[in-house]
Amino acid sequence: MEERWELVIGEAVGRGNTSLVVRCRRTDGRHAMLKLTPDAVLGGEEASALRRWESSGRVPLVWGYDPALGALLLEAIAGETPLSERRAPVELDEVADLIGELHRSGAPAVTEGWARLAERVEFLFEHWIERHGRRGEVVTRVVPVDRLRRGHQLARELAADAAEPVLLHGDLHPSNVLDGGTLRGLVAIDPRPCVGDAAVDAVDWVFSAVDDPGLWERRSRDLAVALGLDHERLWAWCAAFAAMLAASRAAQGASAEQVAAVLALSP
Repeated sequence: MEERWELVIGEAVGRGNTSLVVRCRRTDGRHAMLKLTPDAVLGGEEASALRRWESSGRVPLVWGYDPALGALLLEAIAGETPLSERRAPVELDEVADLIGELHRSGAPAVTEGWARLAERVEFLFEHWIERHGRRGEVVTRVVPVDRLRRGHQLARELAADAAEPVLLHGDLHPSNVLDGGTLRGLVAIDPRPCVGDAAVDAVDWVFSAVDDPGLWERRSRDLAVALGLDHERLWAWCAAFAAMLAASRAAQGASAEQVAAVLALSP
């Protein structure tokens, strides 16, 4: 890979649950990220989706992909710190621009055999439910597993009754978004692409860095309007994922009141 792509290999970034990401530099001086993914299917889906979204400018450019090695050579984004580490609320118009441009640029892909949102829903909830009992009493005491199961059922119903599908990022939360600066705007990384309801990519941003429960429904409504979505549908997706979000907050040490406020939205 070093010779083929003319790379000077640097240090590992240390992010990602299913990949190793290494900083590197091309011989022409451009900085890049080398992402090694042992799952060939995931690597291929990511490369294909990023190329679909390339015209939006909201994802790193794909400079190379070797399916045999599971290697992706990606443009390095200057603002490398994810928004999750910034903690400041992100302006909803910036989020809406990011989501809208991804969905518009990816629109032609919806008939090309991508995984369906229903499959992503099954994977996510089965993963969380299966591991819930091992998350410790701090989590299981405040978020009963039955709430995850009820959220799962609601998510199934929503996925089965989706409106016009789009190519979704599928894992669009603040840890997977970088600040690309004034010219680039927000940049999305590490997609789990699938085809389905556009509202799913907006769910995390209703709650992101906003602890006041009184603001969540208003943010949902404002984001739905900005994206041309049905607010009731977006709010229903928020309810479907609420138990999962509550469990995540509990695991991160949020107060009992904060966890209860999110859980109260779940079915």
